[in-house]
Amino acid sequence: MDKGGTAVKLKDRAAIVTGAASGIGRAIALTLGREGASVVIGDLDIAGAGKVALEVSDLGARSLTVKMDVSRPAEVNSLVENAIAEFGKIDILVNNAAYLGWSLEHKPFMDTDEAEWDRHIDVTLKGTLHCCKAVIPCMKDQNWGRIINITSDAAKAMALRGEALYSGCKSAVAAFSRCLAGELARHDILVNCVSPGFTITPSVVKTRPKEWQDKVLSFIPLRRAGEPEDIANMVLFLASDESKHITGQHFSVNGGGLMV
Repeated sequence: MDKGGTAVKLKDRAAIVTGAASGIGRAIALTLGREGASVVIGDLDIAGAGKVALEVSDLGARSLTVKMDVSRPAEVNSLVENAIAEFGKIDILVNNAAYLGWSLEHKPFMDTDEAEWDRHIDVTLKGTLHCCKAVIPCMKDQNWGRIINITSDAAKAMALRGEALYSGCKSAVAAFSRCLAGELARHDILVNCVSPGFTITPSVVKTRPKEWQDKVLSFIPLRRAGEPEDIANMVLFLASDESKHITGQHFSVNGGGLMV
């Protein structure tokens, strides 16, 4: 119970959220903190991560800020070591960090080069692998864990022009997650994906003109863009004991923009 007598879902849990300095990652960190979890905020933007940590602390939860690049295994391992030193364990990992690679030009695949390919793979795919590999030993020791990988509806259907690399890496994360869920089930470590549809974040506002946003909205039955909190609420459910019989699944939060 919190001070107001309301039950919290993540009391005494410790979580890591990558890419948590803004947007969806920030909303996830705040939502987990509000529900009682201690939260490690990992991001390259250490100033932004620090602001989120203060917001988490204002909610009455413990927080830790770590500057890290998920594409660098040494930095990932250092974050995990710091988290265990600070909180004694890791219960929840949310792999939110990704390389968007979006620009106003919407570059098609043939206009990209190998450096662009490598950045997508290193951050979005290998970053997820690095983080999972780093936390799984701790989760196995405690025989409990929740790994939630943020993917995209671009991994489920034909993506927009200019998103071939992004979509391909997110699809790989989804396939990896299903297989990992099977490997870890006997340790009570659940692995699931949350797939945002069109969601208003600082990155979207920066890289997508209003005309583009309006066009995408016209295809969404609920007639509104998603908010970061919509994604965070699904993550909260999957991180809690309420999801104890769910693993290897891929959940869309998209206002009905893709129905399967």
